[in-house]
Amino acid sequence: MNTNKTITIIYKHLNFKNDGKGKAKLFKSLAHSLRISPTNKNRIKQTKILEWDENLAHTNLIYSPLLGTKALRLNTLTEEQKVQIQNSFIIKVNDEQNLKDKCSESLDALRKYKAKINKWYNSLTGGSDSLKGVLLKVINEKEAIDVRHMMDVLGQFEFARKNQKTATFEKYLELHNHSIKNRSDISRSKIIVQEAFFKIPKRNGVEVSTTDLITNIHLFYKNNFPDYPIKLIVFHGDEIGHHPHIFVDARNRRTGKYDLLTAQKNFVNDNIDKLKSEYPDAEPLDFSKREYLTKKLQAQYFQSLFYQHTNLMLDKYNIQAKKLEKTIEHNARMAVIEEDAKKPKIERAASFWNKQIIDLTEKLNNQRGGHRALLNEKIKLENQIKERISERTILDELISLKNEKLNSFRTQFEEFALSVSDFVLTFFKDLSRDEVNKRKEKAQSSYEILERKLDADELIEKLANNLNAKNASTLRSVKNTS
Repeated sequence: MNTNKTITIIYKHLNFKNDGKGKAKLFKSLAHSLRISPTNKNRIKQTKILEWDENLAHTNLIYSPLLGTKALRLNTLTEEQKVQIQNSFIIKVNDEQNLKDKCSESLDALRKYKAKINKWYNSLTGGSDSLKGVLLKVINEKEAIDVRHMMDVLGQFEFARKNQKTATFEKYLELHNHSIKNRSDISRSKIIVQEAFFKIPKRNGVEVSTTDLITNIHLFYKNNFPDYPIKLIVFHGDEIGHHPHIFVDARNRRTGKYDLLTAQKNFVNDNIDKLKSEYPDAEPLDFSKREYLTKKLQAQYFQSLFYQHTNLMLDKYNIQAKKLEKTIEHNARMAVIEEDAKKPKIERAASFWNKQIIDLTEKLNNQRGGHRALLNEKIKLENQIKERISERTILDELISLKNEKLNSFRTQFEEFALSVSDFVLTFFKDLSRDEVNKRKEKAQSSYEILERKLDADELIEKLANNLNAKNASTLRSVKNTS
């Protein structure tokens, strides 16, 4: 019997509102997911390209209804196609909101005419019960009304100022039907899109196929929230820890209501029995009480249901995802992770850029390992000296020279690596020209005195490959010391 390996996973979702701030955040997230290139117009920071490895761009995939029914390689799309997908999230919502804003004038008129019909209804006395019944019917009607039929019905009655009141009655019916036809659930406080992503951190040391990662989050939303269209799925294979992003329309395709969050609350309560093994005291939540504890429990329950769904997929890998116990160490670690998540992506501990720095540090440590090998050679030479007393003085001097040379090489390279790193940081910080020139001159000076420039040239190229063309050229100019 196989014992499943226990791993951790990350599932998060973000909700975007139909207001200026919400749409701006949505556009920013889409720009990142779609790998839209920085321009002066879109105001995307140049440093964004350092969040991923351009050499792995071919591993990114995209599914969008605008592109057909199959997933495509993201790097096969033009910038225009990416921007079109980005804009498609907003255009329909904006049109719906603008239409509702225009309809507000009609609603004001409808309320005025309804008040007139109410006043007419309240003024009727005596043998007017049948006419009162007709008026009450149209006052209380929630759906569209057959105008011609109701005008024929009204025409059967006699009442004072018939022409005027008949015109008022007809106008009310027309305004009522217009409001029903253009009825919309949209408002600027509504959630219009939910983005979610699912990731197995690299530290778990497991490999799950790209297809399974994408299918897992796709089926979770498709099976549990079938009335909410999936607008976009993007898989990122060019970051540390491959993962899919999914963007879901919060508008119910059947009812037209923006109520995905309500559907997710119902989903939690409908599956409360599935949570009993983890939460024995779990009971359906009362969402009429807008309390912090209710919201917290909903998030925990929802995440647990996603874990259960994911474990069905992971079973064939002999893997099981579990939440970490709420120990002091776990809480401390989560606090560090949450603080790290607030930083720009380029500054995060698990960012692609930091991985580059780690790789360079590892290379430097390997070089130091080579130094240790030379020191072992020194010991061997010293043993030979003991066997050859007559040659001891000469060999001691030779070893001393080698050590001095070795230390000189190491010191020079370490000083150069530090100075060139300080210079690279000027591309991303707002520093004075004097400070930038000072750092560049220091890097050039460190490069010029190197006796062995091969490692330095390799370091410069490694850094330059992750910069834009202008900054890469500026970095390479460090080698022009004449």
